[in-house]
Amino acid sequence: MSESSSTFSSLTLLLIIFLLFSLCPSLSSSSESEVRVLDRELLEIKTISKLNKTSRKPKCCEMRTRSQCSGFPRCRWCRSEALDDLCFSKAEALRLPSQVFRCEL
Repeated sequence: MSESSSTFSSLTLLLIIFLLFSLCPSLSSSSESEVRVLDRELLEIKTISKLNKTSRKPKCCEMRTRSQCSGFPRCRWCRSEALDDLCFSKAEALRLPSQVFRCEL
């Protein structure tokens, strides 16, 4: 009975160690920069551990005016008579229906 009990304890300990390493990626890998992309509507947050600073890169969909959108070369301002005028990325602007949106080049 004691042999099966020690085997069970060993397996339990190994399982706990495995779970700790799988749930804590910082323990299993060390990287100098970490990128977390949360959602299309949110900002891309890039953390650089050496400088201990966070730089934020605004998304095209966050631009609310034509002048803001025109300030970024990867963004296109698209006008619509049926919907609100919006700022899109180049790739998104190409996929928009031409019957609804007219995008600047």
